[in-house]
Amino acid sequence: MRVAIAHDRLTDFGGASRVVLVLAKIFRADIYTGKYSPTETFPELSSFNIVGINPLPELPSPRWHLLANMLDATKFSTLDEVRDYDLLFLSGEWAHFASKQNLHNIWYCHTPNRALYDLRPTIRRRLGPIWGPIFEGWAKFWTPIDQRSVGKVRNILANSKSVKERIKRFYRRESSVVYPPVNVKKFTSKGSEDYWLSVQRIKPEKRLEIQLKVFEKLSGEKLIVVGGGKEEDEYTKKMVNWIRRLSNVEWLKNVTDEELRELYAHCKGVIQTPVDEDFGLVAVEAMASGKPCVAVDEGGFREIIIPNKTGLLIKKPYVANLARAIKNFEKYEFNPKVCVKIAENFSEKEFTKKIKMVVKEVRSQTQ
Repeated sequence: MRVAIAHDRLTDFGGASRVVLVLAKIFRADIYTGKYSPTETFPELSSFNIVGINPLPELPSPRWHLLANMLDATKFSTLDEVRDYDLLFLSGEWAHFASKQNLHNIWYCHTPNRALYDLRPTIRRRLGPIWGPIFEGWAKFWTPIDQRSVGKVRNILANSKSVKERIKRFYRRESSVVYPPVNVKKFTSKGSEDYWLSVQRIKPEKRLEIQLKVFEKLSGEKLIVVGGGKEEDEYTKKMVNWIRRLSNVEWLKNVTDEELRELYAHCKGVIQTPVDEDFGLVAVEAMASGKPCVAVDEGGFREIIIPNKTGLLIKKPYVANLARAIKNFEKYEFNPKVCVKIAENFSEKEFTKKIKMVVKEVRSQTQ
């Protein structure tokens, strides 16, 4: 069976790129992507046939990134090369435009495009009086185009129950949940040291300000923030400057995989505060390291974290309740072995088993 994957962009080490990597391993698939940066994503991908379909350079301002994404979508919609494959996997918010080129398709949906749907009002407000209305005009133009493209998708997989609900709400389509793969075997549980760990890209949707407000108050606690951000962005500038004023918070912009695993292995616990997170990869990595995750009670975290066993779910008001959880942390008894065991539910082995079942069912329906 000849399989292809169409994926937005392979330019990071995120969960979506890992899904592509594992799918490629399972099916020895060819990969078509808007942009491929070998040094900025998983090195194992280099062993596969990867075709970058959009040769344009990165645009200088984040405000122009939507234009680059639209160009990706246009390229995917005319991607004749995927027509002759027995099966086409679609991954991301823009690659589903390739669905009309091959009806034997499965869209692995990490989330409907949040700029078009649930985060649209927030983004418009953040862009201000000039760029906000321009963004809203673009969203009104692009939403029906996005809807028509998804209408051509044959089968949809959601990466969490939270995303399944978004797909139903925004596209009025049913989907099946297959959690993304986490290489849990790479993580180890070691003795805890005196710091908390926070892992995410520095952007508004991750709400790093909640964590900084808490650690500004709790000067006796230490926080290490891991994750890059576009330093020309106003939000990133504000967060980085804030961190530099705090003696108990450290920012590590770039760390290797090995360094990150060591940080997980030795932390007290991991903190997460994003808006309605799609899945919650960081929580699984924390648990695979035998560490609890303290996260906001939203999105995919509700499906991953078992309260008082593998972490805590914090309700609003987040700053006050997160601070309280950290101060009372010693009262909880988290068992590292339980954390590791639960993390195995999200392993590559489980993902592979479920994906093969889905493909078998899809193939039987089309024969």
